[in-house]
Amino acid sequence: MHRSIPTLRAILAMSLLFIVGVASGYYVNPLLSPPTVVWEEDSAWRTDGISISGSTTVLPIANACAIAFMNKYTGTSITISGGGSGRGYSEVIDGVVDIGMASRPPKQEEIDDAREKGAALWLYPIALDGVCVVVHPSVNETLRLTLQEVAKIFAGIYTRWSEVKPGLPDEPIYVVVREPGSGTRGTFEEFVMKPYGYSVTDAAHVQPSNPAIRTMIETTPYSIGYIGFGFITPNMVVVALAEEEGKPYIYPTTENIASFKYPISRYLYLVTSTRPESGSLTDRFIDFVLSPEGQEIVEEQGFLKLPKYPSGY
Repeated sequence: MHRSIPTLRAILAMSLLFIVGVASGYYVNPLLSPPTVVWEEDSAWRTDGISISGSTTVLPIANACAIAFMNKYTGTSITISGGGSGRGYSEVIDGVVDIGMASRPPKQEEIDDAREKGAALWLYPIALDGVCVVVHPSVNETLRLTLQEVAKIFAGIYTRWSEVKPGLPDEPIYVVVREPGSGTRGTFEEFVMKPYGYSVTDAAHVQPSNPAIRTMIETTPYSIGYIGFGFITPNMVVVALAEEEGKPYIYPTTENIASFKYPISRYLYLVTSTRPESGSLTDRFIDFVLSPEGQEIVEEQGFLKLPKYPSGY
């Protein structure tokens, strides 16, 4: 059976994710086929309620799925709040919420915290996303940067655009970042800053969410920041990234993210502190998000649904 390169890459990425996750002290639920969402009419979960908190990147997906789910099963109640991936992990570990939302795998301290409290983190990949580097149109109509050039900008080594590349404006760079604990920030720093030993400059302007970053970039001349793929608008310039000088510059298109060619591609997750009880509302809601209907909602929110795994996997 012929399988496309993007599909094979996604399968290999998911397999590696599962292996690395188990070795690191958490569990990744591998989706081999969409779950069936035909459930008995008299199930007790139909009058239950659950709570969800965490990543503002995952928030629009969870909100839209919750609305669709509650419209279909009117006796259920799902409450959702943001706060970042760090909050999602913390509150699901502490039992404050039933499901956490995360745009990154757990940190070692979060894994240790879960173990100390008798929890075992389960991660459910629900979508694909790219962390996109974006600038205000005043910088340039098109912009191509290496990861190291981006790192130097966010580290404050470059402070004026004219220092980055010839022909860019001789204007101060206005750096915008997410708050500590944000999964988007964690992913950005892991892929862009950490390989070069850089830290984000103290002069960076911190924003609490993807929508806040979006507004800042759209309205602030000579600004640069990063946001999830689903938050891109025509009022900003998306930067093409190269892993290093001489390598191709890659834009965060759906194809490039799905094939992991784009350098900052990632999974988005729902997280539980134990494997949900079969037939519980938590179990049913996660199944719904992973179902064909839920994955269509993922796409409607501007993200990429999970790859369709070929038969035999």
